[in-house]
Amino acid sequence: MAAIAEGQDEELATDVPTGSRSPPPPTPRNARRFQAVALGAVAAACVPYLWVLWDLWTGTVDPLRINESKTAPGSVIYDVQAQALLHGHFSLPSGSIGIEAFIHDGRTYTYFGIFPSLIRMPILLFTHSLDGHLTTLSILASWVVTALFSALLLWRVRVVVRGDAVLGWAEAVSYGLLIFSILAGSVLVYLASTPNAYSEDEAWGVALACGSLFALLGVVERPSWGRVATAGLLVLITSLNRGTEGYACILGTLLLAAWFALGRAGPERKRWAIPVLIVGLGATAVGSAIDLAKFDVLFGFPVSEQLLYKIYGFSHVNGGHHFSTHFLPVTLRAYLSPGNLRITPLFPYLSLPELPTHLIAHTRLFNVGNTSSVPASMPLFFGAGLWGVITTIGRHRPMVVRGLRILLLAAAAAAAAMLVYGTVYERFLGDFMPLLVLASAIGLVDIWHRMAGQQRSARILVPAAVSLLALFGFVANMGIAIAPQLNWTQTQADHFVQAEQAASDVTGHPLSRDALRGNTFPSKAPMGQLFIKDHCDELFIAYEASPDGYSAPWLPVERSPHTPICDSLIATATNVSLGTSIVSPKSNQTVSGSDVVLSASTSGVGKISSVVFLLNRISSVTLVVLGTGRHTNSGWRYVWDSRSSPNGTYTLRSVAKNAAGYAATSSGVTIVVHNPAKGT
Repeated sequence: MAAIAEGQDEELATDVPTGSRSPPPPTPRNARRFQAVALGAVAAACVPYLWVLWDLWTGTVDPLRINESKTAPGSVIYDVQAQALLHGHFSLPSGSIGIEAFIHDGRTYTYFGIFPSLIRMPILLFTHSLDGHLTTLSILASWVVTALFSALLLWRVRVVVRGDAVLGWAEAVSYGLLIFSILAGSVLVYLASTPNAYSEDEAWGVALACGSLFALLGVVERPSWGRVATAGLLVLITSLNRGTEGYACILGTLLLAAWFALGRAGPERKRWAIPVLIVGLGATAVGSAIDLAKFDVLFGFPVSEQLLYKIYGFSHVNGGHHFSTHFLPVTLRAYLSPGNLRITPLFPYLSLPELPTHLIAHTRLFNVGNTSSVPASMPLFFGAGLWGVITTIGRHRPMVVRGLRILLLAAAAAAAAMLVYGTVYERFLGDFMPLLVLASAIGLVDIWHRMAGQQRSARILVPAAVSLLALFGFVANMGIAIAPQLNWTQTQADHFVQAEQAASDVTGHPLSRDALRGNTFPSKAPMGQLFIKDHCDELFIAYEASPDGYSAPWLPVERSPHTPICDSLIATATNVSLGTSIVSPKSNQTVSGSDVVLSASTSGVGKISSVVFLLNRISSVTLVVLGTGRHTNSGWRYVWDSRSSPNGTYTLRSVAKNAAGYAATSSGVTIVVHNPAKGT
C-alpha cells in the first residue's frame, strides 16, 4: 500500500512554476534515494572500468599501466611540461616529446593544455620515480570527477525541471542506469583502454566540462557569489585542459552574461551579468596569455610549426586549413551514422567498424581512424539527448529551463569543433560527451515529468527501455575497448584469444572455423582474423583490416614451441598457402633494352589469378608496379622496357594472388639496369 500511495503522489506531482522564481528545493527523501542509486551505479561501473584501465588482458593489476604510442612518447608529455613549469617556463627540452613538438622561435612547445601537468607538479616536487607512469592514475582521477559532476548535474537538472516532485524507485533506477552508462557505457571506457596523453586529455575534458556545466546551471538556477566563483574556477581549469571544451564553456558564460543583461532571467537578476561576464573574460585572458607566451598568437597554435605535420607533409594538405566545413560530409558520417559498429558472431561481438569512414571526393582528411558513432555505440545518450534538445527548445518553458538552452548550445560548440576538424578518431567522441550528458539528463527527466499521472504499467516501460539501451551501450563500448589494438603486447593478444576461444566454444561458433593457415600473410583480412604461420611456427591476430601487401596490422599471439591455441586450431584451419619466386632474370644479372623478359613461378592452393611484378631501387622506399604477367606453359611472363627506369641497382619481386584473394610475395632478386645513354 505504501508503494501504491507513493506512486500516486508521483502521478500528482506538478511542474515547476513558469515565473522567474527558483524551483523549490528537493525533499531529503528524494535526495537520499538519488544518492543511493548514484552510488550503486558508480560501484557497478567501477569493476569493468578498472579492469580495462588496470589490466586489459595483461593478467595483472597495474595502476601505472601505460599504452605507449609507437610514433610519439605520449606517456611523458604532461610530465615534461610539469617539470618545465616548475622551472618557470613553458618551453620543453628539444626532442623530449617527439613528433608532437611545436618548434617556435627555436624552442620546443606542446599544444596540450597545462591542467594535467599542474596536478602532477606536487608529485614531481618530491619524486621523479613515477615520471611517465602517472597517466593511468590521472585518467582514473578524471573518471571519479566525471562520476561526481555527472551525478550532480543530473540531480540539478531534475531539481530544475521537477522541483520537489516525489522521486519514485522506477525513476531513480533509470537515473542510475544513465550514470552507469556515462561511466561504463561510453567512450570513457575506450579512453581507459589506451592510457596515454591523448586519452588523458579527452578524459579530463569530459570531467571538467561536466563540472563547468553543473556550476553554470547553478548560476542559472539561483545565482550567488559562491556559485559564480565556483563556475569561474571550473571554467578556467576546463580552458587550461582542452581547447574544445574550454572555449565551449567560455562561450556558455558569455551567453549567460548576455542573458542576464537582457533581463531574460528576470529584472532582479540583471546585476549578475557583470560577474558572469568577468568569469568568461577572465578564463579567456588566461588562455590567451599562455598562447601568446608560447606561440605569439592570442588563440590556438600554429599547426604548421608541429613536427608531425612537417614530417608527413600535412602542412600542405587542404591549404593548411585544419578546421573547415568541407570536412562535414565525412565527419558527420563518421560520428553520427547509425551503422558505425561492427557486429560479428565472435567475441567480443560488437567492436569498431572494420574500416575507417570512406572519404568523400575532393576532401582529404589528415588522419582517419576506425570510429564508431554516437547513435551506434551510445544509443541511450543519443535518444534521450535528442529528446532533451527538442523539449528544451519548446515554447512556454519555465525561465530556468529556458536557461538550459544556453548550456546546450555551449556544450554543442565542443562537438561542433570536432565536426569541422580534419581528423577523425574514436577518442574524439569524448568531445561529444558534455553535450550528451546534459541533453540526455534533460531528456530523461522530462520523460519522467510527462509520465506523471500515467498508469504504473506505462511507467515501468521507461526503466525497461533505458535498461536495454544502457546494456547495448555497455556491451558495445566494452567490445570496442577490449578488442586488439596496435600497442598490445603478446601477452594481451594471447589472453584475448584465449577468452575468444572459450566464448566461441560456448556459443557454438568454433574459432577454428575462422582461422587461416599459410606461409605468408593474407593480402586482406578482417579485424580479429587469426592467421597460423606454416606449421604453428607463429599465431597472429589482425588488430584492424589489412590493406594489400601489408603485414603491419598483425599482432603476435603465440610463437613456437609453446603454441597450445594454435595446436587446437590448425587441424581445421583454412589453408591459404601460396608461393611465388622470380625465375628470370637471375640474381645480380644486368639487364638492358626494351624487351627484358620477367618470369615467375607459382605454387599453392587455389587457382592463381594474377602475378604482378614489382620493382624498387636499392636504398629507396619507392615501389613501382611494372605490370601484370601473362600465364604461359612455363609460368608467368611479362615483357618490360628497362629503359623506363634509370640505370642502377634494383630489387625485383613478384606478387601472386589466387581466386580467393590471398596473396604471396616472392623474395627479392637483385638486378642491375644498364642502358647506354641516348646518342651514344
